[in-house]
Amino acid sequence: MDKLKNLLFEQETELEKNATEKVEVLGDSIDECLKLASKHLNKPIYDLEYEVLKRGKKKFFIKEPYHIRVFKINHDDSIDDLRGLDQKLTGGSGKLASAELKELIKPKDIDGYLRVKYYRHGLYISVHEPVGEGKPVRVEDVMRKISIRGIPLPNEDKVRSVVEQKTGEYVRVGDAKLKPFAEATIKLDISQDKMKAYAIMSPPKAGGRDFEVQDVIYELKKEDIVYGIKEDIIQDMLENERYNEPILVASGDHPVKGNDAKIIYHVRIERNIKLKEDPNGKVDFKNLDLIENVVVGQLLAEKIPAEKGKYGRDLFNQPIEAKDGVDMALLPGKGTILSEDKTKLTAEVNGQAIFIEGKVNVETVYKVNGDVSMRTGNITFLGSIIVTGNVEDNFHIKASGNIEIYGTVQKAIIEADGDVIIRQGVTGRDEAKIISSNGNIVARFIQDANVITDKDVIVQEVIMNSNVNAGGTIVCNGKKAYIVGGQIRAGKMIHAKNIGSKSNPQTDLIVGISPKLLKQVEEYELKKKDSQAKLDSLSKSLKTIRARKEADPESFTEEHQNHMKKLESGIKKVEKRIMDYDKEIQTLQVYMEQTSQQGKVYFEKTMFPGVTVTIKNSDPFICKNEIQSKILFLENDRIKQKPYVDPESEGSDKKKKSSGKS
Repeated sequence: MDKLKNLLFEQETELEKNATEKVEVLGDSIDECLKLASKHLNKPIYDLEYEVLKRGKKKFFIKEPYHIRVFKINHDDSIDDLRGLDQKLTGGSGKLASAELKELIKPKDIDGYLRVKYYRHGLYISVHEPVGEGKPVRVEDVMRKISIRGIPLPNEDKVRSVVEQKTGEYVRVGDAKLKPFAEATIKLDISQDKMKAYAIMSPPKAGGRDFEVQDVIYELKKEDIVYGIKEDIIQDMLENERYNEPILVASGDHPVKGNDAKIIYHVRIERNIKLKEDPNGKVDFKNLDLIENVVVGQLLAEKIPAEKGKYGRDLFNQPIEAKDGVDMALLPGKGTILSEDKTKLTAEVNGQAIFIEGKVNVETVYKVNGDVSMRTGNITFLGSIIVTGNVEDNFHIKASGNIEIYGTVQKAIIEADGDVIIRQGVTGRDEAKIISSNGNIVARFIQDANVITDKDVIVQEVIMNSNVNAGGTIVCNGKKAYIVGGQIRAGKMIHAKNIGSKSNPQTDLIVGISPKLLKQVEEYELKKKDSQAKLDSLSKSLKTIRARKEADPESFTEEHQNHMKKLESGIKKVEKRIMDYDKEIQTLQVYMEQTSQQGKVYFEKTMFPGVTVTIKNSDPFICKNEIQSKILFLENDRIKQKPYVDPESEGSDKKKKSSGKS
């Protein structure tokens, strides 16, 4: 009698165990619900899983709480060991107490274990042998487990045979005498996007049958779920009796966007200039490696077409449309041939390849033997230009490719879409303009000139009393190189031997902001200023005519009335124009901030008083005393100094540190 009472007590304990393993909670948020469940179940939050039964909502002044069901995660002793280690090393963060790390712990001694499955077609048991000094499964253990399940006891000899063999295979040891309405149950949770289905299995009651894989699949199909069913996971869930735990048992295939088209270039589309000096300080302008020579038929670029997207499927086997990759065109430039399938670009002529406005062009070269003067007149050429002499005052050279000048440029205008190379220098008398829209500008010296490029300016000897604007870097680093006077703007970096001079001329250096964008802002500011002056004038006239109307309405004619209406209309138009300018200025300023560089100023020898440095939007740094060999940089919106190192060696040091960390 006592034995029967004990069995009944164990059975009741086993069946009611699940009630202490889960709890349903109401709260304003999922976090609040988990905290309440953690307190109730006496488990840390990272040891809990949950299922949302009803999502909370806010409707005007009415708030509906979240309703969730929370489950304990059942870990074995190895996880408890990890928790102890986690408590010691991390103060109980939970980072070390994971089921994945459990796999790294391989205990030497593991007890044998058994499984009991009660199906329609009979009672089955499997017995697994222990590892090392682990305890084996006994016949009494099997009989007790069957009794706790409320299943009629089988023949003990059959059970003993299975226990002795310990194969781990399921063996039928008895018939099924199932108790009605006591079988295991399955609840399905289908995600809103119809891409995932979770099964939460409850254990059978006393005498109830266990589920088989086909039972779970049947429940899925009742919900019309026919695609992405994971039979292996379902088998694992049933085999390991993963009760009251949401298990992903079916998942759809998400659509896969096709790869975008891309262009592979087989010629250089960017060129980096590096001046080389001999021991005497002379720069080799002949070997700048700026020209990309190509021959007829040479492959310049090829297009990898965009790919079609891969359709997805949801749980109900409905197709989900996928986005195709974005196409882009391989555009032919001048002197090139595009293949019939528009995927290969080859050279049509011998010449130099130049990348301008997204196209590879093969340019031929126009050569001027001697000076650009009255003999030649102004020159405009759709290609590259070489001038073996000088460019005299008031002449204009414009090229869609590169411009190379062997002599000096005087008070002239030089415009190129590519590089501008002036082997001697520029003596501009404040009126010379050297402009490159998409290339570098290289010269021995620049004096009294205006220089503009989106890329780099490389000067060997001196930049004096000039306005130089570069989207990239400005380098003046020959043997006795210096920058003195004028305004020097660079998007990334200014690098010189000396900056300023003992006579203390005003020299302004600005880095970190695109000069091109800054110029656009200044132009809009000027337009806004002109419009504001016009608005003030119109407002003054309107005020005068309104005062006249109030003072002498009888003499206020229809012509006066029409004039007043025109003034009012004109004021509205000018006000709108000012608002548009403000929007453009604001947009450019935001874009400048987003694209601004962390600019730096390097000087190898001396910076003299009279020099001011501005980095991005910082307060200007004003040099009041001579400073030797420094780098000026921005930190916490303030300009600071550190000892000079060559920019190239500084970059390589950063790469070494970065690779060392990784």
